[in-house]
Amino acid sequence: MTDPVAPPAHVLAEVRRVRGVVFDCDGVLFDSRDVNRAYYNFILERLGLPPMSPEAEEYAYMHTVDAALAYLVPAHLLPQAKALQGHMTYGDFLDRMIPAPGVHDVLEALHGWGIRLAVNTNRKNSMEMVLERFGMAHLFAPVMTAAKVVRPKPDPEGLLRILAHWDMGPDQVAYVGDSEVDAATAAAAGVPLWAYRNPELPAKLHVDSFADLRHWFAYVLGGASGVPR
Repeated sequence: MTDPVAPPAHVLAEVRRVRGVVFDCDGVLFDSRDVNRAYYNFILERLGLPPMSPEAEEYAYMHTVDAALAYLVPAHLLPQAKALQGHMTYGDFLDRMIPAPGVHDVLEALHGWGIRLAVNTNRKNSMEMVLERFGMAHLFAPVMTAAKVVRPKPDPEGLLRILAHWDMGPDQVAYVGDSEVDAATAAAAGVPLWAYRNPELPAKLHVDSFADLRHWFAYVLGGASGVPR
């Protein structure tokens, strides 16, 4: 069997230092734009409001549910929006979520190679449900959400708590995110950002696919024959 093509030198240098990878959820692990759109538009429809604009969709996609509702709903209707939300089950919308291509294979491989995995997301109460539904719950520890921190992203609190949980420094970790909020979070925590499918973000590495991630780590940790390099 021939050896795989070597990644560029700067990629190898980055991957070799990493002992843990933190992932954003929406836009990275999952394409969840459709579920977000359905969830918030359901609330807006019940309140007699028009559906989200593209700009509103983008905002809601990156922020906490509380921030999104405050942005989308007039102040005098917020109590009604919160009441509606309290009677909704996010599980009703889960089947609209689409795992990123190859994500299961890559996460299982990283886990098997001893790379620590965590999630840092502005989702509030649905993250564990999502991971259970898609068979990923056993792979991530810890899972940091907006419900578990005082200050959600872009504040670095969640990311710093992951570092503390792992007893690792920022130089041993990468944060895979896709938004300006993720970039600001990583910068505030001093953790190198690996930008997922967003070439506009300032990042240490740009990741086009989970296949790229698997190739990089396989080359460093296993190569073609399973022998570490």
